[in-house]
Amino acid sequence: MAVGMDKVRKSRYFTIWAPRQSGKSTYFRLLAEALEQQGYKVAQFNFENYQKEPYRVFFQTLKEEFAHFFGFSFAKNLTLASMFRQIQGSSEQKLVLIVDEVEGINPEHFGQFLHTIRNAYHSREKHSLKSVIFVGVSNITGVVSDNASPFNISASLQMGYFTRQETIELLEQHEAETGQLFTMEVKEKIYAITADQPGLVNGFGLRLTEQCVSQPVIDYKDYLAAEDWYLYEALDKNISNVINKAKTYQNFLEELLFLDRKIKFDIDKEHIRYFHINGLIKKNTDGNIVFWVPLYKKRLQNTFILP
Repeated sequence: MAVGMDKVRKSRYFTIWAPRQSGKSTYFRLLAEALEQQGYKVAQFNFENYQKEPYRVFFQTLKEEFAHFFGFSFAKNLTLASMFRQIQGSSEQKLVLIVDEVEGINPEHFGQFLHTIRNAYHSREKHSLKSVIFVGVSNITGVVSDNASPFNISASLQMGYFTRQETIELLEQHEAETGQLFTMEVKEKIYAITADQPGLVNGFGLRLTEQCVSQPVIDYKDYLAAEDWYLYEALDKNISNVINKAKTYQNFLEELLFLDRKIKFDIDKEHIRYFHINGLIKKNTDGNIVFWVPLYKKRLQNTFILP
């Protein structure tokens, strides 16, 4: 998060890419909160399902989201360029735009959108739109680059999971908000089973404080109850998505889950790329495939093992 904060403070326009199920939503919510504490206004919205939407739907969504997050009142007869001119008009404000799932924008009008962003970039020191962040599930530099793109100027970032310190800080936020304390053993178990995935770290923090609402200290037995809930009962969106994605190449995934074989990580193999982009697997230090998040692996084993 520190790198993203630094780029925004320097008025950079940049791309960030990360696999699905990697906790991007949690990451950007926390980034937005941190920026707002420093006086920025942040608009964050998602274009995942807009590939086939006509221009009027895309434009209306932009207009409504800008009005909601930035508090603007727009005229009826508005163009994309004039809308951005109005957004840029107030030099007293510090505005940040985060566009998630940027690959989902219909290619027929993405070029016009990028052209408008480019114009804003070149005069950003004089207006309020200080940073624009495009977010995708793979390295999206090629999606947004052209000869004069601002996204060629600033380096693309691959967003990892939390650092161990960021995981601890998020759990400390839960402690500060509730007055309940996690033992160090509980914290260690949380970052071990989640691999510091932001959404899951936050989920464990919420689950534990809510299930132990009257307890001043949350200990290991409480953690085990929360883990058991995640493994056998939780209707968690990320976990449900992982299970659904796993069925696409189920035979290969079962081989990874139940056979003790070393398989080389090769991003050009369609099934490997598919599971990596969707946050299930990654490359270890030996160049072989490993499961990214232990909780996902355990839940998949429960799903596919014979009764």
